[in-house]
Amino acid sequence: MSSGVVGIAVSGLNAAQAGIRTTQQNIANINTAGYRRQEVVFTAEQPQGAGHGYLGSGVSVTEVRHQYSQFLDTEVMLNQSQLARHDEASNRAAIIDKLLGNKASSLTPAMDQFFAAMQEVANDPTSSVPRQNLLAAGNNLSQRLNMLGNKLEDYRTGSNNDLADLSRQVNVLTSQIAQANINVQRSITGNGRPANDVVDARDHLVEELNKLVNVTRIDQSDGTTSIYLGSGQSLVAGQTVFALGTSASSTDSLTHDLVIDLQPRMYSSLMADSSPVLGNNIQALGASAITGGKIAGVLDYRENVLVPAIRDLNRVALSVAAEVNEQHRSGVDYNLAAGGDFFANPVQPLSGSTGRLQMNLSNDLLVDPVGYELSYNGANYTITALSTSVSVTGNLAAVTAGKGFTLSASTAPVAGDTWIIGDQARQMGMSVTTTAAIAAAAAGATGPGDNTNALALAGLQSGRILNNGTSTYSMAYNQTVGRTASQSAQSDLNRDAFQSLADAAVATRQSLVGVNLDEEASNLIRFQQAYQASARAIQVANQIFDELLAAVR
Repeated sequence: MSSGVVGIAVSGLNAAQAGIRTTQQNIANINTAGYRRQEVVFTAEQPQGAGHGYLGSGVSVTEVRHQYSQFLDTEVMLNQSQLARHDEASNRAAIIDKLLGNKASSLTPAMDQFFAAMQEVANDPTSSVPRQNLLAAGNNLSQRLNMLGNKLEDYRTGSNNDLADLSRQVNVLTSQIAQANINVQRSITGNGRPANDVVDARDHLVEELNKLVNVTRIDQSDGTTSIYLGSGQSLVAGQTVFALGTSASSTDSLTHDLVIDLQPRMYSSLMADSSPVLGNNIQALGASAITGGKIAGVLDYRENVLVPAIRDLNRVALSVAAEVNEQHRSGVDYNLAAGGDFFANPVQPLSGSTGRLQMNLSNDLLVDPVGYELSYNGANYTITALSTSVSVTGNLAAVTAGKGFTLSASTAPVAGDTWIIGDQARQMGMSVTTTAAIAAAAAGATGPGDNTNALALAGLQSGRILNNGTSTYSMAYNQTVGRTASQSAQSDLNRDAFQSLADAAVATRQSLVGVNLDEEASNLIRFQQAYQASARAIQVANQIFDELLAAVR
């Protein structure tokens, strides 16, 4: 009886000690990211028959389990992934919205000033003052387009760099998750079940990865977890990982695609080099494949705000240059010589090319959004659309058919001449540099006092030229500004909505898995008292044993 009492008391001591240790672990990790509250599961030992019934044999610790809810984890990951996406898109879109819509940086004031100066020349075509003002306004318009074009391209370069940096962060996390898979397997091998703290650390890594790019996880029977992109492409499989990186897009070399190397590699090699050299078997991951996380936010912003703004600005610049140049060439200057280009020729000859081509724009919506490369071999022209890499060879009429513009040679080309069309906002510049070269008069005018051509040039401001003849310059630019503002506002709304959902999901999960200091303090007192009681039971058993020995003597 004495040994039974002692055994029960010892089991009570061990159980209380396990409870105290687990409680202390909870308290110590109250600020550890990803930690889930642990609790000891006690089970009564098998009782022993005693003739008159069964007597208890003590208590054992069955397991130390952590609080976990797959449903709540899934909710947290879903909402946090979307929050990261829309927060990233919102912050970036706001910058473009401010750049294009702010009066200090907008294109509209410079455009209005240019056409107002052209009207002043029409009002007094012989005076040098309005002509000088027109040159200044033309320079200002060109510089404003240059500034906007350069800023937008800087943002595109920045988004390319950010995608590369985010892909490196993904590679670091996937390699750490693969290593954590090994640690989980080791804990199972050593004790038959995974260590809670190791599992929590791995799950926290998955959650951090999900904030960069939306992922799903499938837990395997061997204790590892497999990680997949939203499109189903594997990122982590046991100890192997698939590296992310970036590569120039086939449809626009200035835009970099997010890509995945389909050749698996060991986690240790990726951990040592988070920016690995990608193999030949890579696959582009577009916006349809990446629907959450910061990477999705960058892609959203770039595809729905930044690149459309760049292309719209280039269409406006191309139309201004082509239309103003065409009208200016139809008049005569102060000395009654034929007018030339007012702005720099949008068909830009590359180094060493002598031929000059003039553009007449008919439908800006048909122009390739990236631009064209054009070459001449001495007999035929070859034009290549940069967004599709589709080439056409023939005479000028044949190669420009269906492209929204025509070309004519003002200076005969020679074999080997090449030209580029595109990136017009950054290439905008002045061709006219003197007041006398402004062609304000119509062809056939007898003196510089004629203002017919200046009036026609000023009238371009109100002409429905852009969007296939449905929008003025201001209308087209304002549509771009409005679309950008709308995208920014929508991202703000989505961010706020998912912020609320994410906060609620985290709070709900925290109520289940989080450490509550009041509860832990209560548990600590309870286990302390249980320990003291078991110790007292041992003391009582010892006294009984001593009394029995004394009676025998």
